[in-house]
Amino acid sequence: MRKFLLSIAFFCFLGMQLYAQKTVTGTVTDANDGSKLPGVTVIVKGTQKGTITGADGAYSIDVKAGADTLIFSFVGMETIKKAIGNQTVVNVQMTAIVTQLDELVVTALGISREKKALGYSVQEVGGEELAEAKEANIINSLSGRVAGTQITNASGAVGSSARITIRGNSSFTNNQPLWVVDGVPISNSSTDVDQWGATDFGNAAMDIDPANIESISVLKGANAAALYGSRAANGVILIKTKTGESKTKGLGVTVSSAVTFDQTYNFANYQNSYGQGVAGSEYYYYTLGASLDGYTYQEFADGTFDPGIGFNYYDGAGGGVNDGVDESWGPRLDNGLLIPQFNSPLSDPNDPTTRIATPWKSREDNVRNFFQTGVTFDNSVTVTNSGDAGAMRFSMSQFSQEGTIPNTDLTRNSVSFNGTQNVADWLKTNVMVNYVKNKSDNLPVQGYSSNNVMQSMGGWFGRQVNVQALEANYRKFNIFGNPYNWNTNYHNNPYWNANYNTTSRERDRVFGKASVDAEIYEWLKVTGRMGIDFSSEQRKHVDYALSNETPLGAFWQQDRRDMEMNSDLFATLNHEFGDFSVNGIIGTNFRKNKYSSMRIEALELTVPNLFTISNVKGNPVAEMYDEEMETYSIYGQASVGWKRTVYVDITARNDWSSTLPSDEWSYFYPSFTGSVILTELVDIDEDLVSFAKLRGGWAQVGNTTDPYQLSLMYEGSDPFGNVTPFSTSRLLPPTGLVPEEVNSTEFGLEAKFYKNRFSLDFTYYNQVTKNQILQIDISQASGFDNQLINAGEIQNKGIELQIGAEWIKQKDFSWRTDVNWAKNWNKVNELYGDLESYQITSSWNGLSIQARPGQAFGVIYANGFQYDDNGNKIIGSDGLPLASEAPVAVGNITPDWTGGIRNTFKYKTVSMSILIDGRYGGDLFSVSDWFGAYAGVSEETAADGIREHGLVVDGVLEDGTPNDKVISASSYYGGYWGREVNSVIDGSYIKLREIVISYDIPKKYVQKLGFVQGASVSFVGRNLAILYTHSSNDIGIDPETGFGANLNGLGLEQFQLPTARTLGFRINLNF
Repeated sequence: MRKFLLSIAFFCFLGMQLYAQKTVTGTVTDANDGSKLPGVTVIVKGTQKGTITGADGAYSIDVKAGADTLIFSFVGMETIKKAIGNQTVVNVQMTAIVTQLDELVVTALGISREKKALGYSVQEVGGEELAEAKEANIINSLSGRVAGTQITNASGAVGSSARITIRGNSSFTNNQPLWVVDGVPISNSSTDVDQWGATDFGNAAMDIDPANIESISVLKGANAAALYGSRAANGVILIKTKTGESKTKGLGVTVSSAVTFDQTYNFANYQNSYGQGVAGSEYYYYTLGASLDGYTYQEFADGTFDPGIGFNYYDGAGGGVNDGVDESWGPRLDNGLLIPQFNSPLSDPNDPTTRIATPWKSREDNVRNFFQTGVTFDNSVTVTNSGDAGAMRFSMSQFSQEGTIPNTDLTRNSVSFNGTQNVADWLKTNVMVNYVKNKSDNLPVQGYSSNNVMQSMGGWFGRQVNVQALEANYRKFNIFGNPYNWNTNYHNNPYWNANYNTTSRERDRVFGKASVDAEIYEWLKVTGRMGIDFSSEQRKHVDYALSNETPLGAFWQQDRRDMEMNSDLFATLNHEFGDFSVNGIIGTNFRKNKYSSMRIEALELTVPNLFTISNVKGNPVAEMYDEEMETYSIYGQASVGWKRTVYVDITARNDWSSTLPSDEWSYFYPSFTGSVILTELVDIDEDLVSFAKLRGGWAQVGNTTDPYQLSLMYEGSDPFGNVTPFSTSRLLPPTGLVPEEVNSTEFGLEAKFYKNRFSLDFTYYNQVTKNQILQIDISQASGFDNQLINAGEIQNKGIELQIGAEWIKQKDFSWRTDVNWAKNWNKVNELYGDLESYQITSSWNGLSIQARPGQAFGVIYANGFQYDDNGNKIIGSDGLPLASEAPVAVGNITPDWTGGIRNTFKYKTVSMSILIDGRYGGDLFSVSDWFGAYAGVSEETAADGIREHGLVVDGVLEDGTPNDKVISASSYYGGYWGREVNSVIDGSYIKLREIVISYDIPKKYVQKLGFVQGASVSFVGRNLAILYTHSSNDIGIDPETGFGANLNGLGLEQFQLPTARTLGFRINLNF
């Protein structure tokens, strides 16, 4: 009996134990893409019992009664604690760790390194962020995203260039960073755009398709860029392209398609109260006695009272009453006047004197109505394949853009391939090649030219001009045989410009590399790499006969070739000795650059509109130029780390440049950087401070000059009989020219808080560029005009701040904010000898942008006013302010600070990002404001009743008494000529730069299609609104403007094309 009872008790106890234990199963997936995660460790909290997930991400584990939590951990993923409760199925989604400790960034030569080991500032922008809302020019996509950069878009024109500077202007010549794709330098060249009329052909970086970019790393100073040599003195833009490598093996196909619409929205502020003509306002009606003599305002306005006053159209060339002038100082609009105009009908088609008077009314949107809605189609197909033997990615894309100016366009067809082959365990090859055809049938002319539609419409367009009439009749000619237009003295019909006077461009470009990596030992690898960037470009501009500046027609054509070849052989070492780690690079580079150009021009044609050189009238103008240079280099880097806590880097490079004198063509530059991981040295609560690092360093970089500056060059001129005369150039060859030298010091702090939820990156830098290579004026008695010398020193010091905050981080919802802000103090320390100024560029009436010792780079000098000792303007006998006797400092192009803020929200499969950026300070001279006031088209010229009653300029007369002289509005604003200070404006702005809303369609819906693995739809918006401009910008232009991408356009606005906002949709499909 006792045995029986013991048996019953045993089985009861066993049953209780079985009842107290249960099996929990589930699947672990990647929260980012839903893929199954094998190898995840699953442990019952408080025990040693655990398991790992299988290849399908599934797991099964027995848990005892009382166990309440499972812990899931995996390398590179956030550890997750999940309550069990009464569940028997617990599924988990894991997210990647965003941690400074393991973050890799691309550095010099395309090599990835741990960011924590770097002793200098590097900021990275993800490729997906750039591809979401594509820009035609990749530079514009970086606006507001990188601290310490200033980006200037040349205009709103299709295919226009953009300029990027990092940490201020440091050179009197070139301030653009070096561009590197997968370790190989490529060209970002651009053509200087003449402010007196030329076409902006864009910069070469616009050939890069953002869809092929995995990441962009911005190396901001000489400390980061020292290994790249002399061209990296202004920083480096490092681009890492996408490869076919993936954790999911096999074949993959991605299709992306987008359509966006561009709409111009930021127009100058025009007045709509008075039309074309002279002295037609009420002020003159009364002051000239027309009213007292019994003339009606109608008779005054149409020239009956005085044929030199008012407006009356005859031929648009001066045959009528002021119909040849293009100012809008004429009669009042919208008050019942009837005046003959360019689009008024003729009662006798053969008699121009029978033009019928029509209502004299304002056309408030006549400039706006010229522009059309631009449309862009962006389509691409990408094929990837990944396996043990290697990986490859092949992509084809077409970016097709129709501009906001009629008949302007840009098409970019791209083919890219990136393939890696594992030949053996120790040997790997890689080929990356990109082919781009960049084509346009018409790129708009810019600057002060009758071919620039905004030169006519933005500065002179009569406020009564009916633009619809110009569009409907631009193919027609008036009774005098001239093209149909509102004014034939100075301007072309804007539709004539857009459709006939065109500039085409076709560029074929190939850039890429081939490399071989051989792993000699586990710690030693040798790489051989050949990179090339070659482009062939044809440009052609035609002017139809009877155009304003070319009555017989004209054209020019240019063929350009540009090639850069880089050959590198280098070894990389990566080894650990106990507590120490050693990383090193030693290598050599050979670079060869070749450029050639052939240009031929016909200034007049024999047969109208036959644009061939055999049709030239007289002699054609022919130009030919060839350029070649070489640079040899050796370089090395050594990095020593101790306990993954302290790191010290040393780099060295020596270049031999063919553009420098033989006794100075070798130049050496070193750098020293270091970093200390404070959180590894000091016991800090990890929940409070997750990561903290101090970094600092010093670097020196050399810089060379352009080819063919060392000896006399001979230039041919027009033939004299059968002989072509040659003469020497006016540039005296230099003596003792040495390389420019950049010395840079940098310190920084990086920190992350509260389990990486908040981050801080602070940088202070001090950079001095000396031995600048300048071209200065010399006495013509020497037989020359200029000479190259070493002179000048520019200092840039500043701070950069990056802040990240993950305010909310939940399973279904997150909110993250990223802020970048930078302030740069710039000063020209010295020039040359007693030289007081160096002219960087110039504009109208002696206005110039200068470098002056003791002042920031880019002082604007212009004609200003005379003041008395109390600061009052001195008014002359004509009632106008007296102009200064010489140009004076009226502003500076250098901004006080720049910054951007990006908020990203995610709710389940929906995400939204909003980017706002801005600039404070930085002045510019606005030609739109200057001529708009002079011509009477800007809003301020008709404000506050000044055209009816005149105005009194605030100031004192030359005898010191208060000014009481009443003058007309046209007299006052006509006085803008010679007083350019009136049109220097503060370039501050805040912009709503970008909004992207994306929806990742859940897989349960997508997979119903069978062959589709993933899909997403996005709404994109770029350049959506200008939220703030300075009060001095009363003309209302977009202050984020320049002129071209080079120094000649700094601080100048010249009838810019209006800014356009972009709205559209994108769909991505993965197969």
